[in-house]
Amino acid sequence: MSALRTPRLITTTLTLLAALAFALAGCKTEGASGDNTGGTPANTARVGVVLPLSGNTATYGEEALGGMRMAVEEINAKDGVIKLELVPKDDKGDSTETGKLVSQLIKVDQVHAVIGSVTSSNTLKGAKVAQENGIPLITPAATNAEITQKGDFVSRICFIDPFQGSVLAKLVTDDLQKKKVAIIVDKASDYSVGLADAFKKTLTASGGTVVAEESFTAGEADFSGLITKITEAAPEAIFIPAYYGDVGPMLKQAGDRWKEIPVVAGDGIDSPDLFKLMGPYPGPIYMSTHFASDDTDPRVKDFVDRYKGRFGKTPGAMAALGYDAAYALHDALQRAGSTDPKKLRDAINTLKELPGITGNITLDEQRNAQKGAVIMSITPAGATFHKRIAI
Repeated sequence: MSALRTPRLITTTLTLLAALAFALAGCKTEGASGDNTGGTPANTARVGVVLPLSGNTATYGEEALGGMRMAVEEINAKDGVIKLELVPKDDKGDSTETGKLVSQLIKVDQVHAVIGSVTSSNTLKGAKVAQENGIPLITPAATNAEITQKGDFVSRICFIDPFQGSVLAKLVTDDLQKKKVAIIVDKASDYSVGLADAFKKTLTASGGTVVAEESFTAGEADFSGLITKITEAAPEAIFIPAYYGDVGPMLKQAGDRWKEIPVVAGDGIDSPDLFKLMGPYPGPIYMSTHFASDDTDPRVKDFVDRYKGRFGKTPGAMAALGYDAAYALHDALQRAGSTDPKKLRDAINTLKELPGITGNITLDEQRNAQKGAVIMSITPAGATFHKRIAI
């Protein structure tokens, strides 16, 4: 592992023994699709990766896969460790496709574990398939609380929406000192609905009120009616728990009409494409997310420099989460010393204090990561670190 990821209390001897045990377990040697088209060496775990590499949330998948590839390159360069082979698939942002691809990876590609997907509705479908087949699935970024309720083979390394919604509501009532809030929800999105519910609970408990709640359908081109209704409700803040592909155009169309109203959103808008889509939107925007590239933490700075050197651009949260997910799986493989699904599941589910770019990772009894959040301030010029919120 890199200097950032020194294995905890694992001596060289134990590492070599784990790798030997792994080899004796007899990993599959069929040809792989994706990142490796040759046979799989005996000390290598095949990892299915299901991400949106095209479609409306493609930047999520591109970044997450970039982070995973960088982590795997680092891991596989080390001696005496279990190697990883990625088998990536594009779910195109379609939840039905996610379920099909997870099934294909397990039954045809014979992967030992799955990483993905990154959006909640898609991951819910994939998690169901993984649980039914008894293969571990780790999501880097899907935050809907119901995901890990699919079963004990399903885990995540990110925070969940009850925490994120509470963080954002407190940002509105405590930091911004606003009480009257309008909420805009994508009713077909598990992420949007779950995050809105969590936000409302904390908002009302803190003395705030919802003065308007409007809904839309992902992919809509004209938000003019919605914008008018929200404006007429005269909110002091607007909460939009949705993805960047819809929030960006919505803000662009709102323009000056919302310029005096703080807009608050979750990690769904954390994408470089947000800035292209929203244009010169003049109002204040705040976002909760998992990682800030301008964070002064030495681990973050080192990761950003290495990612830029590898891909020629600044990483976003999905890149950091993809990187952490690959290391979390590798940590579990090393401790399990086997690709046996149950042994690997148990090792993943007992993950504790793994140093990550998005924070130290410990899974609770529901297999959710216990981690804080980052608040970013957004303008057309970019996103800047605002504050860190502890768990």
